[in-house]
Parts: sequence; structure tokens; C-alpha cells
Amino acid sequence: MKNIHWLVPYKINHNQEILNSNLASIRLRSGLFTLPIFKDYKVIFCENINNVDNLDYLFVGKIGANREDLIDSWIDYINLFRKKNAGIFFDYTDHHLGQKNIMSDFYKKAILSHDHIITSSNKLKSHLIDSYKKITVIEDPIEIDLKKITRNKNSTFLFYGHPTNLNFLFNLIPIWDKSKEYTLIIQTSEIGLKIIQEQSKFIQKPNNLNIQLQYWSISNMLKASENVSGVIIPGDINDKRKNGVSHNRLITAFALGLPVAATRYESYLEFDDQFVDIDNKSEFENFLKNPSLYSSRVELAQKKVKNYTQENIAKKWVNLIK
Repeated sequence: MKNIHWLVPYKINHNQEILNSNLASIRLRSGLFTLPIFKDYKVIFCENINNVDNLDYLFVGKIGANREDLIDSWIDYINLFRKKNAGIFFDYTDHHLGQKNIMSDFYKKAILSHDHIITSSNKLKSHLIDSYKKITVIEDPIEIDLKKITRNKNSTFLFYGHPTNLNFLFNLIPIWDKSKEYTLIIQTSEIGLKIIQEQSKFIQKPNNLNIQLQYWSISNMLKASENVSGVIIPGDINDKRKNGVSHNRLITAFALGLPVAATRYESYLEFDDQFVDIDNKSEFENFLKNPSLYSSRVELAQKKVKNYTQENIAKKWVNLIK
């Protein structure tokens, strides 16, 4: 039996902690290694390694923006393992190289030009291709069952996302359609909720827009989705850190059975005819006023989403090892 270690920012090896992580970069990627397809491998998820000599493969996940304490030990593990000339893989899901933060410092020290990197989108791969030789794209899978297509007309919309996506939402709120009453449910992490509360006095919110704040979890998202008219995913295609995003938020919205307005990130363009361009003012206003007009697009989108089951994406990780 081959031994795999995933370096992730958790102190103990616990599958449930991985599967319940609020980081998609952990839950939707290393979490796939808990599936039956990996039954012939012994997989450990932990921020520490007891003995690199016992490992056949080392996967390096996202270290986390607040885990500077892990940098030195992870670099040591990587360098020790590299001496074995065995399989080492860096799962790179945000473009931190070129930025100035803890994770960019880590990647600059950790990754050599000939190391194997896995990205979650082709755009993210393009950011690295000039400096690194071995890059494989493995997309994020869908993590919920497909729901019936919803045609609510209650003018309530849902936003969910990591706190780093909140600035895009803050830029959208002041130009929201003012023709009628709306409700916007915002789901994010505890850190994100705190950021919203701190920034609320600086956001020019229209009087016709009622905002509800909720902690994001899969169960909370599923519950909210039953009573909304659509999902919004604002972004910025010119933001180099974010324009390499995976498609996970978009395919999740389609799996919820809801029409979507989103920024046209490259990883979203497979579904280009199935979502509304949120950065086109007239299109977005029409979406807000008449979301049910776009429900028919969701049916075709869901057919495509079926290609991204956890089982299908897990096969790509297995093939990577083989």
C-alpha cells in the first residue's frame, strides 16, 4: 500500500475535519482523497509529518493566510522529501506568486521550476507557465446533489463566497437596480461577516435593498437557496490574483437550480450562454427584475455540471499519481 501525506493546516489527521472545512481549496481537493477510489492508498491529512521516509507521495495544500508559523516546518518537510526523488505535488488554487503576503513568501521558497504543480483552472496555469515546467489542471468537483430548477419571483438574491470576494460585492451594491424592493442574502465566513460589519458605513447601499448576513455552510446555503430568485457572483477579470479562480461557485449555483449572474471569468466560459454577464449593466438589471426568464438556461448548465462529480474529478487525481 502506497502512503500519501497531504500537508494541510490542521493539527490532527481527521477526515471529517477535511470534509467540513470552510476552505474550498481543502474540502474540494484534498477531501477527494477520502473517497473509495483511494482505498489502495493510506492517506494522512495533517500539518506535521512524523517521518518523510515512510511516504511515497507528498501533496502540499494551501498553507493559509494566518499560518505563518507553518512556513519553516513545511519548507523543511518539502526539502527532506525532495531528496527522495519521489512524487511531490503543489496544489495551487490562488495566484499568490507575484503578491506580497504570507502565502507568496511560502511558494517562492517552496516551489522549484521543475516541481509538479496542480491548478484548478487553465487561466491559473497560464499565470505560471513561463516559470514552471510541469503543470496539470484538475478542476473542482460539485459537492451537492442537483436540485430542481427554481423559479422564485420574490426579488431575493444570494451571494456566497470567501472574504476575498467581498470587495467585488461592495463595488456592486451601490449600482444595484432601484426600481423595486430587493433582498440580498450574503453568506460568508465569520471573518467575512466581521469585514462586512466594519465596512458597512462606507458602502452606499440603496434604500430599496435589504441585506441579510448569514454564516456560510453547505446546510445554510441549501436552506437559503429554497427561497431566493437567483445567485450573484461579482468579480474582476483584470484582477490577477482572482481571475484564475476555479468554476466551483458557478457550478454550485447551477446545482442549486438557480439562475446566475456572474463575472465572465475564463473558467466560467464553458457555461457562457447559461449565465448573465453581471458586469453588463443592462443585462444585470434585467436579471434582477426578471430572474425567472433565465431559469431555462439552468437546465442545460446542469447537464454540463454532471461532468464534474467528485468521482470523475477523483479519477484525475488518481491518474496524476499513476
